[in-house]
Order: sequence, then C-alpha cells, then structure tokens
Amino acid sequence: MKKSIANALLAATAVCLILATSACSTENKENGDTADAVESAEATPLGTLIDSGDLNNITGLNTTCKLSVDEGKYVNLYVENKGANDVVATINGSGSRTFKPGEKGCIYAELTQGSDDGGTECVFKVVTGKDGGEVNISYEITQGETHI
Repeated sequence: MKKSIANALLAATAVCLILATSACSTENKENGDTADAVESAEATPLGTLIDSGDLNNITGLNTTCKLSVDEGKYVNLYVENKGANDVVATINGSGSRTFKPGEKGCIYAELTQGSDDGGTECVFKVVTGKDGGEVNISYEITQGETHI
C-alpha cells in the first residue's frame, strides 16, 4: 500500500510540477521572509496543492504559508531526497523525520483554527542532517481531509 501511495504521489508531483505555479514563496534561511498562501485549484490525491518544487542548495526549504482549517484539517509535506546527504523535514518544528539519500515519504500536521479566524501559519522546513552538506530534494505541500 505504501508503494502505491508513493507512486501516486510521484505521479501527482510530476503533473503538478508541469501545471501548477507555486502558491507560497520558497525563501532562504538568511532572509527569513515569509509569504501567505493563495488559493490553488490543483487537486492531488491528498488534497489541494499548496506548493511544490525542486531544491538543490545549502539552505534547504524554509517556507511559511497561512492555511485555513476550512480547506482541510491536515497539511502534508512530501519529500524525495535526491541528494547524497541526509535531510530532516519538519512542519512547525515538529514531526521531525530524517530522509536518507534516495528515500521519499511524507510527514503531516493537523491544523487548528487560528484565534483570529485568519488561519494558521505553518512553517515547512527541510534542512541538512547532522553531517551537513547540500539539500537536493523534490517536495510537495498539500492540504486536505486525509494524511499519510
């Protein structure tokens, strides 16, 4: 089952990379800027596509999106490690998972409604593991009613 889900995610990633534009900006850790999410009409097996892309740098992924629980109670971060170094993925600093070279998979977080009804700010990070080096990944952020 995990293999079929991974294959479905890979296929969705390929289609989304061709058809979708990013809804959130990917920022380097040095400047710490963030961007709010905008609505996306793209749907994947795990819900609405929020952001996706390929990165090959030393800073990794550090992007922030403001998400409403009305769009789905789970946010998923799919990572495919294409590099030679371990990478560590987190959502809002939790759910830490290390991906070895060649490994792919998903982490998720359950959203809670923000106190001002303006949504919940989520920070998605993928950084190098304890040995350092470059981050070389494909990633996809989705939101929906299901998670892996």
